[in-house]
Amino acid sequence: MKNCRLIGKIVKVKGECSAGHRVGEEFDLTLFSEDAAKAHRTPDVCVFLYDAIFPYLAVLQFGGTFPWEKDKDKFLASCPDNNKVVIEIRRTRSK
Repeated sequence: MKNCRLIGKIVKVKGECSAGHRVGEEFDLTLFSEDAAKAHRTPDVCVFLYDAIFPYLAVLQFGGTFPWEKDKDKFLASCPDNNKVVIEIRRTRSK
């Protein structure tokens, strides 16, 4: 499962996000790549949102799933600022 990508997409913003996130923004949230040339760094995501989603990214990156999600390759998470921003994280299989 290490050869997968994690793509995050902002799907909801209530009011104004202090970090400037907007609906439709997408980020490559992949944590690990066996190809060192494709290693990723932290994306341009609010540090508080990233801190909240990091444990879930690790689960998806290494093959885990969430039993409450119908689609085992997807996860919805909210920012800690009163759930102002909602992000969908989707795991895509690499070839």
